[in-house]
Amino acid sequence: MADNVILPGTGESIATDDISGAQYQRMKVSDGLADSTTHMRVRTDHPLFGDGGAVVRQAPCDIWSVGFAATGSSLLAPEFTQRRLGTGHGVTQGSSNLLVTTGTTANSEFLARSVQSFRGAFIARHKAILSQRIANQNFVAILADSIGEGLSCTINSATSITVTKVAHGFTAENVGQSMFVGAINGANGVPGRYAIASIPSVDTINFTVAGWPASGSCTVDLFGWNYIRTLYSGTTATNALVDSQRRGWNSGDTTATINTTASPGHVMQVYADGRNINFADTVVASAVRPQVTTRASRIENIPDDDVELYFYLWSFNGSTAPASTTTWTVGFVSVEDVVNVPTYIAGVRPVGSQAPLEVQFASGYAVTVTSGTITAGAGTSLIGDVGQQYRANATGAASGTHLVSAATTNPTVVKASAGRLLGFVLTNNAASKVYVKFHNQTTAPTAGTGVVRSFGIPAGGTITFSLEGGIAFSTGIALTTVTGAADADATAVAANDIVGDIFFA
Repeated sequence: MADNVILPGTGESIATDDISGAQYQRMKVSDGLADSTTHMRVRTDHPLFGDGGAVVRQAPCDIWSVGFAATGSSLLAPEFTQRRLGTGHGVTQGSSNLLVTTGTTANSEFLARSVQSFRGAFIARHKAILSQRIANQNFVAILADSIGEGLSCTINSATSITVTKVAHGFTAENVGQSMFVGAINGANGVPGRYAIASIPSVDTINFTVAGWPASGSCTVDLFGWNYIRTLYSGTTATNALVDSQRRGWNSGDTTATINTTASPGHVMQVYADGRNINFADTVVASAVRPQVTTRASRIENIPDDDVELYFYLWSFNGSTAPASTTTWTVGFVSVEDVVNVPTYIAGVRPVGSQAPLEVQFASGYAVTVTSGTITAGAGTSLIGDVGQQYRANATGAASGTHLVSAATTNPTVVKASAGRLLGFVLTNNAASKVYVKFHNQTTAPTAGTGVVRSFGIPAGGTITFSLEGGIAFSTGIALTTVTGAADADATAVAANDIVGDIFFA
């Protein structure tokens, strides 16, 4: 029985056995785009449950990159829109850099937001150089959602403001959650992260703030109910504060050790997949192999993967005026929006040298790969019981001791730690049999005491001994030479009676 299909653009039903050549051409779609009235657009999204027959294609990697190539005395990159340039702050572009100068006015800020938004899995990068790190200055690179811009704000007191946002969507259930208040224009308000105090109406939100004027009005931007943030604050050039927030709740800042914000600066890399966030950085200078080092991570309070996040660049001074102006040089900003199809190993997608990849075998044996180095961990599994490698020294070869007997028992420490006796070649120049006795110790042995192995050498003969893997000595390897076979014998040999070499690891 033939199946029926619907011809695009006509609604005509026809049996597959009866499709003509012309009708077949009308059904062909080469690239998924509508190029005529009969070539309908074919869906290329990922199919949902029960969405039978939807066309699925490999989603390409979308890279959004801003290099600030234009030169001039303002923010010229069309990928960003400037939200605020406060008193004393300055912004220019030159030599493919964005240059933000802070000035010394308390609470002054510069805020810019990307035109494009991002969601799901992505890798965000930015290059940062700070001319100095001093108190009362803050520099933020943040991916955050936008709640509203240019909103009317009434200052109720130094600790309370009311922001008007028509149909804001928040309710009493959101009280206690936080977001950022910035781009403050018309009053000396303090930019920062503030908690929702109450929801007076469907169009207004009360925030608990600190350090604001006693009264007044202004306009503000609300953003960062969800965010992933890197903050350069404080006086240490090798520190950055990182954090993330989901629906108003964050984990609290982690002080991450970075390379440096001093020239030539560093590149911060944020990896997010909706499940994990890894903060990593690298030096700007060229290297033979990637030098990206993971600095911090988040596995909770991560923005949902359907939240539209914008890239914000934000500089704001503290409520106490900074001592001098600082230049923030942003070399580039990029977001690589990737397909969220991770491959899991032990439930984690490792990134950087601080998250090594470990493969576990039976009986506890493990192999760890970190920054291109493979390390075999301790365990009892023999992994097929094959292979041999002497690791007694840097070359991986066996070590040796040369022996020419004196007219004594020749107490000798061959190795002053645990090891393996791999073999020896010993010649007896005497007219009667002699013996080499081995002791498991790290100090000069006493002949006739503590003998664990004994080897006899015939008169005028040579013995050669070699054992794959060697004989284990748990404490150390030592030897004595005597003329008697008994373990307790302590009779010294003559000078030059025994000559040869002992090999160990």
